[in-house]
Amino acid sequence: MRRDFVGVGLGLLMLMCAVVPVRTQSQQPGSEAEKAYPSLQVNARAVVVDVIVTDSSGKPVTGLSKDAFAVTEQGTPQKISFFEENVPARPAQPVEMPKLPPDVFTNFSPFPQPAAVNVLLLDSLNTRIDNQSYVHAQALKFLKSAKPGTRSAIFAMGLGLHFVQGFNDDPGVLAAALNDKKNNWVETSVALKGQDETNTQQNLIGMMSAPAPNGGTAASPEMIAALQGFIAENDASRSVDRIYVTLQNLQRLAAFLQGFPGRKNVIWFVEKPPSTFLTGGLTGNPATDHEIRKTLDMLATARAAIYPVDPRGTSGYALYTAENNLATANNTQPAQVIGGAGSLTSSMTSQDMERNGDQEAAQLVAKDSGGRAFANMNGLSDIIEKVTSDGSHFYTLSYSPTNDKMDGSYRKIEVKVEGGKFNLSYRRGYFAEDSALPGSALRQRDQEIRKLAAENPGQVDPLLPFMDLGMPQSEQILLKARIVPAEAKENELTGKDKNHYTVDFAIDLKDLNLKLGADGLHTGALNASLIVYDRYGGIIKRQDHLIGLNIKPDAYAMFQNTGVQLHFELAVPNGNYWLRTGIYDRRSRKVGTMEIPLSAVKPVDTAAGGSK
Repeated sequence: MRRDFVGVGLGLLMLMCAVVPVRTQSQQPGSEAEKAYPSLQVNARAVVVDVIVTDSSGKPVTGLSKDAFAVTEQGTPQKISFFEENVPARPAQPVEMPKLPPDVFTNFSPFPQPAAVNVLLLDSLNTRIDNQSYVHAQALKFLKSAKPGTRSAIFAMGLGLHFVQGFNDDPGVLAAALNDKKNNWVETSVALKGQDETNTQQNLIGMMSAPAPNGGTAASPEMIAALQGFIAENDASRSVDRIYVTLQNLQRLAAFLQGFPGRKNVIWFVEKPPSTFLTGGLTGNPATDHEIRKTLDMLATARAAIYPVDPRGTSGYALYTAENNLATANNTQPAQVIGGAGSLTSSMTSQDMERNGDQEAAQLVAKDSGGRAFANMNGLSDIIEKVTSDGSHFYTLSYSPTNDKMDGSYRKIEVKVEGGKFNLSYRRGYFAEDSALPGSALRQRDQEIRKLAAENPGQVDPLLPFMDLGMPQSEQILLKARIVPAEAKENELTGKDKNHYTVDFAIDLKDLNLKLGADGLHTGALNASLIVYDRYGGIIKRQDHLIGLNIKPDAYAMFQNTGVQLHFELAVPNGNYWLRTGIYDRRSRKVGTMEIPLSAVKPVDTAAGGSK
């Protein structure tokens, strides 16, 4: 069994094959090696719709047939060309992971490929800092109690989209990444007005509006109006900047999610989602409309269903926060009271309107994308559990639209199911553009690879489509890697490269297609890639190797037990990084990838002459 290889110790790692940089190898155009990059086949005119069907109690409805579904686009009936019921993937029998030493990692997972994956999107750009801390605690609570097998990833949104942990079946790995201080995402948003700032402004206006001893108010109406105008203008400017950055981050996330198939449940912890979702890209501002439309397009193409979760829960009015209560504790009155009962009512009404607008925007983006919005609820860990559970059972259908003109118009989708009064969640439409159809990102990547192959015969890395940060690990080739910090020689490091690692691979021999020659040697060719990423997805270091295998009979016998042994060395600067590795067999075209947070590797203790 494949898991048997995982349990075998690495033993003494010996390099039995040459490791040569890719660009020093030359291939003749048209050779088998040059054609080894993957070919991606997609249907450019298919609309894919994932539909969650639940009964009146919210439980998934199972066993529905294709004939029970009816789809219309702009009111015109469509013929369903593909139909599939997706159920949670579970192993046939419980599988335990072999326990590995702390410095040994593997890409093996005992769980089958799920039909849906989950993304925890922690938003510090649109969420006040006190609510961020609550989200962090509740997400950890969920991960610590979650069962293995639910494939999830974690991203954080600030002024940029931050990577916390790529897709993994082990909630322990996700919890460790979220709890890692180097991955801290809780921060004060520079674009979102905090409650303390709002309270201060309201108190100041209340004091200026308070009755003066000689009649009138403490400040003139003109001064009060000028201050209110300045606050409103500043708020509007910050809001526009915040909305634009949010849309850019969602586009980056959607572009990442387009890289692999299946439904994605994006659980977005956000207090103030962009109000532009209320307009659907029809604000009258061409630049804003373009960005909201592009964002909705990309999310739909990625099959990403958005589940906004308001982290405010059932919190009360700002009037009763510590900032305002502090005034009462010091025997003074809150400014709202100084301004009179009308100020109290105005403040509470304003907060109600603001929260209602936020929740309406969240409900709209959830409905349009096929998700569900959660608000006025505490216990965020329970919400995560519900989304990951309910979002794993759905029906996938596709159709070729009768109107095949790609004219950029919005096409409304309506799905109905016979047999009962059901609640349906599905995306409600799409913009008729090639970029909004499934597979567009894969087509673009395929075209890029083919172009590179034509321009650089024999030098294109076939691992290119599989090496993006955070992508699910590929198990076509089973890998183990031992990563150990080591002291480097002075000539091996640059001024910035303070950390040196040795990376030793063991590759399951059964996953490689090696040719036995008349001389008794087993021969083959592998591509190996090691890429170090930062939390923004930037490449810090990269190594690409073309490896020629010429394995003698005695070494081949040993490799049947230990796996094929490869050795690399890597130097990186100080910082929080992830190492993504990949192996590609050029004869069988199988791929094995693995992603490891370097924070999980203990640093070397130079004073003690070993690792800490």
